[in-house]
Amino acid sequence: MILDVYIVETQNGGDAVLQGRDFLKVSGWENMIYLAMFGGNVEQSTESRNESEQAFDWWANQLLMPDQPEIQFNSETEHRLMNVALNSAGRLLVEQSINKDLEFMKAFAEIRIETAITGPNRLEIRIYVKEPDQLQEQIYIYLWDGLSQSLALVSNNQNLGGDFNIDYNFDFNS
Repeated sequence: MILDVYIVETQNGGDAVLQGRDFLKVSGWENMIYLAMFGGNVEQSTESRNESEQAFDWWANQLLMPDQPEIQFNSETEHRLMNVALNSAGRLLVEQSINKDLEFMKAFAEIRIETAITGPNRLEIRIYVKEPDQLQEQIYIYLWDGLSQSLALVSNNQNLGGDFNIDYNFDFNS
């Protein structure tokens, strides 16, 4: 079972969600999908560089997975959405970027992506995830507003839980 602190889009890179005095947990794919597509690496993809050069990619790519470019988060989806017109050709380019960002998940899940232009400057992104041993797939629906360059997760999340209580006490009593 996947278990993580739930992260929501807040227009500044995402924040963990508190419910009362505890973190809200999630037991689905939401965080993995969100961070892969919108993990804050909009400026450039990870590439080899000199020690003295400043890197504008996600800081953890070099720290956690420096020799594994196939699993590094490069947020090509967010970069593409911010730099392409939302027309039929742009929609296909966004789909290609989503596929590239989620490529690492194909080692442990079946991924299917659908996009649709739902209005002026609006793109609906549907991501279907199915584990090989499961009969039912999960769907995650995102809505990109190109005018305000903002993202919203619009699918109903049935995977949210209350207390985050594996082995640690996260009650934050003062």
